[in-house]
Amino acid sequence: MIKKIFVTGASGFIGRNVVKRLKDNYELTLLLPPEESSIGLGDQNIVRGDITRSRSLAGLIKGHDTVIHMAGAVGHQSWRNCLSINVDGSRNVIRQAAKAGVIRFIHMSSVSVYGRIPEIKITEDQPLKKIRDPYGDSKIIAENLVRRYAEKNRIDLTVLRPTAVYGEGDNKFLPKLIENLKTGKFRIMGDGSQEVDLVNVVDVAEAVYLSLLRPESIGQTYNIANVKNPSWNRFLREISAELELPYNNKHISYKMAYRVAGLMEFFSVFSNKPPRLSRYTVRLVGKQYNYSIEKASKELGFEPSIKLIEGMKECIKNI
Repeated sequence: MIKKIFVTGASGFIGRNVVKRLKDNYELTLLLPPEESSIGLGDQNIVRGDITRSRSLAGLIKGHDTVIHMAGAVGHQSWRNCLSINVDGSRNVIRQAAKAGVIRFIHMSSVSVYGRIPEIKITEDQPLKKIRDPYGDSKIIAENLVRRYAEKNRIDLTVLRPTAVYGEGDNKFLPKLIENLKTGKFRIMGDGSQEVDLVNVVDVAEAVYLSLLRPESIGQTYNIANVKNPSWNRFLREISAELELPYNNKHISYKMAYRVAGLMEFFSVFSNKPPRLSRYTVRLVGKQYNYSIEKASKELGFEPSIKLIEGMKECIKNI
């Protein structure tokens, strides 16, 4: 029986929501970087450490039977950050978990490991594909090494692969979307008929909870997505109305957007500012993807509870 859980990435966007979902059912220890604020995390046990520095984690996981590993570099990042945080960080955490005798490990990955293949139905059996994307490629490496360590040390592993995540506490997707809509510079990629590839953070937290609850999840991998999302055309029309902005029905082709994003990334190196548009974002929103959640639904009982437009409107009200 799971009793004491060690949580990495607890102060992050997804992490805070997972802590909120689990705190009444489990005894949690939250790993925070040395300078990270613990405001809003309640009276949970806080320890300090840096997942990229193995020595700083020494002994911290001792006494816990489970680790939920969510700390990671997200979205458009440099190769250096992704390899250091996603790969080296994951290696350090599972090594320390093995030394501590942990028996259960939940690893937060991403659907980016599939290499952004459009149109076809993607189940968890789809081969992983590197596409020279720092985020997705580093997530593949991290998954593989975590699996090896878990198998070698007889740790019961579950891997979760969510799509892009939004919701309360999001400081990346929604603020950037609103900024672009307000400036009038936003362009819909393609014809806008592709569905929005987002899942609410509350549903991701529920997937973590269900993975702990269901023994069927041991040794398994699950896509976590909302398969009933609307098209980008409908989504942007509704969100523009909620923001009391005129609906900008301007489009840009995927190829052109990808080229523009590449140029923005190039110049961002010299400006030392993040690009307004990245190739990661273009790959994320520019095509139709079909990530199946049939396995998560059948084995975990997972079903998205929050409709995208309703959830996004609620987020806007709280900004």
